[in-house]
Amino acid sequence: MTKKIFRSFMLSAVAVLLAGVVIVMTCLYSYFASVQESQLQDQLQLAAAAVETEGTDYLNKLKGLTADRYRLTWIAPDGAVLCDTKRDAESLENHGDRTEVREALRTGSGHSTRYSSTLLEKTSYYARRMPDGTVLRISISRATVGMLLLGMLPAILLTAAVALILSGLLASRVSKRI
Repeated sequence: MTKKIFRSFMLSAVAVLLAGVVIVMTCLYSYFASVQESQLQDQLQLAAAAVETEGTDYLNKLKGLTADRYRLTWIAPDGAVLCDTKRDAESLENHGDRTEVREALRTGSGHSTRYSSTLLEKTSYYARRMPDGTVLRISISRATVGMLLLGMLPAILLTAAVALILSGLLASRVSKRI
């Protein structure tokens, strides 16, 4: 009898835990993704104003400062990279075929998100056509839901262990009363 009650408590605890993790992760991931994209657009607007007045001098000052979070790339109308805050422009291939760059050249602004299965990251790109016809692009990478779950695994396992212990205690108490 104790085993049956224990199994019922355990299944209920695991189901509630999994449902809670899925709901919270989905809501938080969506919320923070939208906040990050809004901030990315704001950062691009500020950087565009600075590049308009200072050009590559501004971007060169940012090298090393933005390396961990944001990446700015200044692209010529033909797709050649003029300046990049993470790499040497000469070492980068032509960016004219990138979705966000083509869109920015055509409409004035562009956006795309690409997934890296190697890094398990999504990278968001926003691009803006400058008055001189060049394109300024900003990007930031964010972890996927899978990577976030891996990061939360210790907390999930701890919660499951607590649920297991509580289920055992409750099952033994209930079975003694029966």
